[in-house]
Amino acid sequence: MTSKITMFLVAGVVALGMFLGFSNNDNPNGSRTPELLVKQINPDGNISNSPSSTAAITFVDSLNGVNDTTDLKARGYKVWYRGGGPQGLTATWFQGNTANWPAFNGPASGYVSANYNVVTGTNNIDSWLVSPRLNISAGDSLMFWERTVAANPFPDSMRIMYSAAGDSTPEAGSWVELGRFRNTETGSWAQRKYRLATAGANARFALRYNVVSGGPTGDNSNLIGVDMITVSSAGGPPPSCNFTWSTQTSGTTQQMFSVSTVSDQIGWAAGAAGTVRKTTNGGTTWTDGNPTPGVISGDIYNIYAWSANDAICTTSPAATFIYKTTNGGTTWVQVYTLAGGFIDALQMISPTEGYGVGDPVAGKWTIVKTTDGGSTWARMATEPAVIGTDAGWNNSLHIVGTHIWFGTNGTKVYHSTDLGVTWTYGATTGTVNTYAVHYNNTTTGLAGGTAMVLSTNGGANYSAVTTPGTAGNLNGIEGAGTDWWAIRSDANIYRSTNGASSWTTAYTAAGAVFQDIDFKVVGGCPKGWAAGNAGVIVKMDAPTGISNVNNEVPSSFDLKQNFPNPFNPTTNINFSLPKSGFVTLKVYDMIGKEVATLVNEVKTAGNYIVGFNAANLPSGAYFYRLESNSFVDTKKMMLIK
Repeated sequence: MTSKITMFLVAGVVALGMFLGFSNNDNPNGSRTPELLVKQINPDGNISNSPSSTAAITFVDSLNGVNDTTDLKARGYKVWYRGGGPQGLTATWFQGNTANWPAFNGPASGYVSANYNVVTGTNNIDSWLVSPRLNISAGDSLMFWERTVAANPFPDSMRIMYSAAGDSTPEAGSWVELGRFRNTETGSWAQRKYRLATAGANARFALRYNVVSGGPTGDNSNLIGVDMITVSSAGGPPPSCNFTWSTQTSGTTQQMFSVSTVSDQIGWAAGAAGTVRKTTNGGTTWTDGNPTPGVISGDIYNIYAWSANDAICTTSPAATFIYKTTNGGTTWVQVYTLAGGFIDALQMISPTEGYGVGDPVAGKWTIVKTTDGGSTWARMATEPAVIGTDAGWNNSLHIVGTHIWFGTNGTKVYHSTDLGVTWTYGATTGTVNTYAVHYNNTTTGLAGGTAMVLSTNGGANYSAVTTPGTAGNLNGIEGAGTDWWAIRSDANIYRSTNGASSWTTAYTAAGAVFQDIDFKVVGGCPKGWAAGNAGVIVKMDAPTGISNVNNEVPSSFDLKQNFPNPFNPTTNINFSLPKSGFVTLKVYDMIGKEVATLVNEVKTAGNYIVGFNAANLPSGAYFYRLESNSFVDTKKMMLIK
């Protein structure tokens, strides 16, 4: 038994382009005071400064903890300097020094710095701080605060770099420059903003501090500090997510052990006796994903899919097998065998690269990897040694960027920051078993067995939090931001909106015994399925349609840019009406043909959000046009399938 947690393969990703708010020359606004900011709670509990758009945060490092080279590396960063090579302990970037200035926010030393004295007597040094690999949507914004000394005689500069390939080697061919600025000379913090414009899987950005001129030993005038590194979601504020749950007809009465959400339309579920069910229409119908049984002979304890055609699964009869399909389950091929073991869970981080974890064999945990889309697998040479008689649980695996976590039956969750090269573990005091583990970012995660525990430091430590429900095992956990969902081996779906401090029952499916839950973020809202005994499958959705966001009456008409943009196939459009009237909101193609009418009725004054599903339209540019009273506005959006 147990759970499955898949990462939000929010696949979406980063390519950086347009510089926002500042020119690429010397900063003309270096002395300005910070703009009005909306306070948002960070995963570490500190209050951060995020843009006034209230955009959802997809990555944040407040830098309020330890920021020496060792700790930065442990969090997935790469630190380099030109001529010095990779990843040594030479402090190319280091803890902020209160003797220079206090941090922008948080503890006085809670920022990261770089200066010329990294390499004494060497001119023209480039010190690189390379981010962890991130799954970020096109159109996201990169922001950070920077500061230097008030009187700086050296024209040092910061260059903002990007690698769509996620390259960790500075100055490799994949790195492009987004822009640069000279250090401010005002003695105050200034915010820098960049737009992440196009797609790139597992991308990285880098802050490249360029020392133009050297100085005598001990001269730290060419020094820069960086604080509050943040990436926020594209297109302004996320839509309101009005979640609904519904029980669907799965077409089977077999026990379902695992579910995998690809999108709000595509989902896979698997379970006893080689059962595989699949939907490509949001769960309206579930079809047989293993119509020629015999190749898969055992119970399927874990399934992971990344399209309507591509999926992998693992079974455990006398030996554990991994199977793969590339044609939607019409045929499955056995691609890996593990004698004497049990593979617990699989997860792809790209269409080619993936990882799996299983019970120990020959004194080591089973960690397998594929680099060819799951066609072949091999055990990694860096598998951690087993302690005592520890074993794992099916579905208890989660990957975010370069971080991997998996649960055990030995009061610990294992963690790797470098995709399985090195391993540590954190004690889950309060629950011996961790049937489920899920992280909303690289620092904040929940694990559960009979009780629930929380980590805010990437898994180094866990502490007890409120456990949802009263009986049964915690078989699955999902989350986004400060929201969490969890299932026990009962009939309820539980939800927390305050970081697991308290829980409510979001949905009850009479007679269900849930085994797994999995979401993806679609149109700014998490959506997906939970599955369990007797073929039960339920869906959580944030349905399209028009809804009034709040009761406030706006002061003017406004049509906002759709979110997300580009999109596939769903997006959301927000608009504001200062007075009641007849409203039309229509979508047109590039030649002016009307392709959809989203609103065509009288609406009272208010702020509205309307969902648009373009599943039946081809990729390309479209226009949406709002008319009400004498107000008319048109905006462009991109559908990319």
